Amino acid sequence: MLLKTILGILSLLLLTVFCMGVSMKKDLPFQEIIPLNNGICVINAGEWFNESLQITLFSNNKKVAGKNYDKQGICLFKGLDNGSSYTIKIGRTDLKGRLLYKKFKKKITPKKVKYFILVGASVGRSWAFDKLTERIDFGQGVVFGNRTKYDFDKSSFISALVKTPVPVTGVIIKECAAYFPRDLEPGKKMIKTWVDQLRRGKIAPILATAVPVTKEHDKNHPGRYNSILKFNDFIRQYAGKQKILVLDLEKAVRISEKDRHLREDYAQPDGLHLVQKAYDEALDGLVVSLLKRF
Repeated sequence: MLLKTILGILSLLLLTVFCMGVSMKKDLPFQEIIPLNNGICVINAGEWFNESLQITLFSNNKKVAGKNYDKQGICLFKGLDNGSSYTIKIGRTDLKGRLLYKKFKKKITPKKVKYFILVGASVGRSWAFDKLTERIDFGQGVVFGNRTKYDFDKSSFISALVKTPVPVTGVIIKECAAYFPRDLEPGKKMIKTWVDQLRRGKIAPILATAVPVTKEHDKNHPGRYNSILKFNDFIRQYAGKQKILVLDLEKAVRISEKDRHLREDYAQPDGLHLVQKAYDEALDGLVVSLLKRF
């Protein structure tokens, strides 16, 4: 009797530990699923553990195919039926990965969609731009992606997107306030080069203004605020001449047209990064109104 009681307690403890372990697992990051005409493309946007991830395609709960990412973090499934429902499952194959991360699972239906990608840094990642459709109803024909690079120079990402074997509708280029002050001339040349590359790749360039900083931050980092304003003025002027759409983040989060500092209630204590309220109130809706133009 005592032995049964002890075994029962141990079983309960093991079950509790197991359940806690499952609930504490992290979501698998960077995974984007893009429906295509008669296909599905799975992209590991951060090229994160490419060799230790397996992608499995199911139809009616039956396994259709299992693949791995290529070196660029891309996996293509072709010859699928438009209008039919499929399920994509992605999981780490290494022991550590299986213990730390949940399996990614998503239902998807092959069809033509509009695919928009934000190339940026902290704002894009904290914004969870790739999950916009989970917060806002864009209809079923829009997919969002995010590419994060903590550097002003986004050349490698732009070059990769032009070569991506997926029709990309538009790419939003966004620079972070942390990269200012700077010599603006080399940056202007980069922007113009990226615009030319995207257009040659039949991808619509969309330029974002940089989020400004608060008055307090401006006092502690001389020159940053004014440099950002000059950059944003260039973005608007250049985009106007080139007939490029502008995602005007500055306008959405600044105090006013005359006082272009970041609103205090939208700023984190550092006076540079944004709080969730800014994304919810100002930025999500901004994307909705902009993309109605496509």
